[in-house]
Amino acid sequence: MAMMRREVPSGLVRMGPKRRTGRLAPAVTTAGLVAVAVFVAFQLASTVALWVQIKVGDLQYGYPRSVQLEGYLGFHETTGRPSHFVAINLHRQVLVVYMPGDDPFHPTVLRGPYLTGANSQYDPVTLRLVDVNGDGYPDVVASVDGRQVAWIGDPRAGRPRAPLPGEHLALDQPSTQAP
Repeated sequence: MAMMRREVPSGLVRMGPKRRTGRLAPAVTTAGLVAVAVFVAFQLASTVALWVQIKVGDLQYGYPRSVQLEGYLGFHETTGRPSHFVAINLHRQVLVVYMPGDDPFHPTVLRGPYLTGANSQYDPVTLRLVDVNGDGYPDVVASVDGRQVAWIGDPRAGRPRAPLPGEHLALDQPSTQAP
């Protein structure tokens, strides 16, 4: 360390370390504080954006996330009333409640997949009725989080059923979602 000679008013000479004149330490401190402030602002903005997204979903689909659809499957609708479907994301379990048009007092619950991942309980389930196996009867297709699940409209079973192993399904059709 370099020593520097200084004179004081009393006439004595004092020897002490040479002081740095650079301003590196305050610049590093300022840069660190700015980095922390940017990180905190980003975290706050991300939290607010997620909260807004959840609230918009609450307004559109409710909580638990649900959607309703009415349509004709081609059986159990002799009175002219369409069948009613309610799709629910009930705490990450996808459920579709099917109420036939002839007998809405005996609903059937169709179980879908259990969703995993962060905030999956907020993913909306959408429904559409489309013939995916080519038998001429509409089938129930539920879409959630980029996945599609189908139940085959089978007049012999009297209700939608799970697809049989090896049964070919054309699920790549464009989805027309129910709001």
